[in-house]
Amino acid sequence: MNTVALTGEFTQKYELRYTPAGLAVLEVVFHHMSVVKEAGSDRKLQYDVTCKACGDIALALNQEPLGSVFKLTGFLAPRSQRSRQLIVHITQYSQGV
Repeated sequence: MNTVALTGEFTQKYELRYTPAGLAVLEVVFHHMSVVKEAGSDRKLQYDVTCKACGDIALALNQEPLGSVFKLTGFLAPRSQRSRQLIVHITQYSQGV
């Protein structure tokens, strides 16, 4: 199973673009902060995650203001066919924590 769920602050968005087939594509960056348990101890996490949204989700997310906090769900996939770098492809998002 390839499912990602995280909460993050919307910190950066790149220019909305369209594929040759006319599909809207938007790359964005979310900043995540949390504390998780690992081996019985608290571990503080803080990192930026690059995400990609397509279609209606890309159009809607492009209208959202930077600084908003969202819960994202999606899946991991390579950035491109020739890349080994992974990004989160957003399939749903909702405002708030």
